[in-house]
Amino acid sequence: MMNKEELLKLLKSLKVPVSEGVPDDNNIEAKTRICFWEYVWEPFVASGNEYNTKVTYQVSIISENPRCKALINLKNELNKLDLHPIIQHEKDIQTRRWHSYLAIEVLENIE
Repeated sequence: MMNKEELLKLLKSLKVPVSEGVPDDNNIEAKTRICFWEYVWEPFVASGNEYNTKVTYQVSIISENPRCKALINLKNELNKLDLHPIIQHEKDIQTRRWHSYLAIEVLENIE
């Protein structure tokens, strides 16, 4: 399982705008962009003490097509790490763009 720094490094290696939490207004119209955020914290506890946390992030790729280069490259890089997330797609009719998204679990000390 990767840590958050490794996840961020991987996302930035895709050479598209990346933002955490909320989309960056400066990149909202980029041909392809990535936005990711955490949505689950699962504490690891031993002997009554929490020692680390598995944090689940949604990684969203917004693009003009569902099989954009950034998404394919992300999938390939994750597969090299023996990570094989389910990737879902939806079409935003209003913007005519595709939203592809997946969940990634990372180890993170959230304190």
